[in-house]
Amino acid sequence: MMKKKMNSVIARALCCTCLFSVISITHAVSVDWKPELVDAAGSVRGPGEPIRFKLPRLPLEVLQRLALEFDDMDVTGFVTTDGDFAIFTTPQPIPYGTHRLRMVEYAADGNIIERGLWTIEIRKTAAFRDAQLLGATTVYGVYRIADDLPEPSPEKGTANASVRMQGLLADDGWKVSGWIDSLYNSQPVPAASGTQNNLNNVNRYLFAAEAGPVVAQVGHHSIPSTSLVMQGFNRRGVSIGAQSPELGTSLTAFSVRSQDVAGFQSGFGTEDPENRTSGVVLSSQPIRSQRDALALSATYVNGQGPSQTGTIGTGIASDSTSGSGRAAGIVADSNLFERRLRLRGEFASSEFDLDGRGRDADLNGTIDSNLPAERDNAYAGLLTYTPWHNLVVGDLPLVWNMGVEKKRLGTYFKSPANPGGAADRDALLAFTGVSWAGAGVQLSAGRETDNVNDLALLPRTESIQKAASLFYSPLLQPKPGTNAGIIELPWYGRPVFSVSVFDVEQTIEKAADVLSVGALNSISNAALTASFAYPAWNWSIVHSRGTFTNHINNVPDTRTRVSQLNANFRIGQRLGVRPSLQYSTIEASDPPAGYVASDTTAATAILGLDYLFTDNVNGSLSVNYGSQQVTNSSLDNNIRSVSGSLQWNAIRAQGVQPGVSLALDGLYYDVEDSVYIGNTRNNYQIFLRIGISWMPSL
Repeated sequence: MMKKKMNSVIARALCCTCLFSVISITHAVSVDWKPELVDAAGSVRGPGEPIRFKLPRLPLEVLQRLALEFDDMDVTGFVTTDGDFAIFTTPQPIPYGTHRLRMVEYAADGNIIERGLWTIEIRKTAAFRDAQLLGATTVYGVYRIADDLPEPSPEKGTANASVRMQGLLADDGWKVSGWIDSLYNSQPVPAASGTQNNLNNVNRYLFAAEAGPVVAQVGHHSIPSTSLVMQGFNRRGVSIGAQSPELGTSLTAFSVRSQDVAGFQSGFGTEDPENRTSGVVLSSQPIRSQRDALALSATYVNGQGPSQTGTIGTGIASDSTSGSGRAAGIVADSNLFERRLRLRGEFASSEFDLDGRGRDADLNGTIDSNLPAERDNAYAGLLTYTPWHNLVVGDLPLVWNMGVEKKRLGTYFKSPANPGGAADRDALLAFTGVSWAGAGVQLSAGRETDNVNDLALLPRTESIQKAASLFYSPLLQPKPGTNAGIIELPWYGRPVFSVSVFDVEQTIEKAADVLSVGALNSISNAALTASFAYPAWNWSIVHSRGTFTNHINNVPDTRTRVSQLNANFRIGQRLGVRPSLQYSTIEASDPPAGYVASDTTAATAILGLDYLFTDNVNGSLSVNYGSQQVTNSSLDNNIRSVSGSLQWNAIRAQGVQPGVSLALDGLYYDVEDSVYIGNTRNNYQIFLRIGISWMPSL
């Protein structure tokens, strides 16, 4: 008996010991456990591969308190469990590069316990973090199978093709990328030189290499500068830049072809010293704590080439084949008071020789004029102010901004890197805009004069400009008793209204030659647009009126009216209909002596149809009618045309599989000319077209 009691005590003691051990272990796991990141399935971790974590056995209440962060974003909703594993499956491929994962536990006492922190790298291969090669090729062959054309008729067969290739290689600290565009058209077209280009191939390319803060580029690219010295300067050439985010500073040096070029015959674009523009751009945001508070930039360019020719000032033109010069400018741009106030100032100076080494005016091979280089300056200032951000009036945001801009560009100011830039302008512009509750208004007024340098032989013209535009689109409220966001459109659809008015008064301030002081021209334009949108269709109406009044009576006054009606809707799921009507009149009055005034009317009607027969077969039809008449009987014609196409996508391009399409195109053209009977004709053409598209990717 005693032995049985002793055995029972020992057994109870052992059970208690085991239970205590289990409790102790469970408590230890719940307090001091760590998850384990499972290695990638292969040699590298790919962008679409699920990320797995091995977890110890945890109570359910602990599992429910866990959260996973990916690059500081909560992605717990994309985590599932499988036994002892937690699996994070991304909704889309993870970008190549390094990323941070963090697992935390929100403890019952409110503390956040970091259970794990990892850095992972997504790579393409073991050798390259990222590697891509994409291509897009389209080839069309067209053959005219039937026609009724006057002789000599064009070639029956034509072909055109476009090819774009782009690629990328990258690893830690460096990246190399590039693209090439090439176009081909078998039909000869006039080239810029006046000759026929039988190949008509247009080739553009860009290759870039990045290593840390340094970026080098070769090919067609824009230089990062927007100023009086450089504006939209996209050319073929080379550039190298470096930036320091810590200092907020970047430096770019470049050498590019002055004249825009296509094709591979010009190489890198820098080989010709007489067709080259070089320079440097320095930018800095010196206030580290608030980079937007002040941005400084300085630009210097020096170049020559055919693109530098043109007009400088009023009435000063050159037909030279080459010009050369240099320009420099500085810009300061500041955003203050939480970006409510912006101040921008700029100063630039240039020295430019319009005709370079001289000009052959009579094209006899002898230089008969050589204009000297001219120096000139330019400056610009801009102030904009937004009184408040996030102002709400009647539960709707109210936005208001205003500003003033001043520009003065000398008569001879010209930059090699801004060949199309305006010169000889002294302008002041004030503007403001307000929007609230679906309505908005923009107002502006300005004054501009030319002949800034007060040249004795030139007049000075003053232009006073005023403009206003109004916009209104009523805010539609959700239908009562429906879920939020469900809007019941009124019978007229979702409307959008806009009105714009523009007025210019030109005056001669300083007389020259036959121009005397006084009013010159008055120009005014007004336009009204109303559009109405429905879920499956839309329509719009546009009406504009314009007047031109010549106060010195050397050309007739004119009054122009244009009205246009457009619609776009579908009937069922397969038929689309696009009607369009336009009617315009030009009335001339008060002609000068010896000039016969005449009125012109024009009307155009277009009906476009498209029909989807199957997922791979579609057709389109366009019927056009137009007429033009002039009251002096110099023009009176009617033009009717019908064009159509039936296309079959026989094979759709997918991956490395090319796509093939076949089409039958037709065109009928009928001209009835009551003035020039020889222009009266009717012709038709029918074409068979085959297209091949290929979009491989590696």
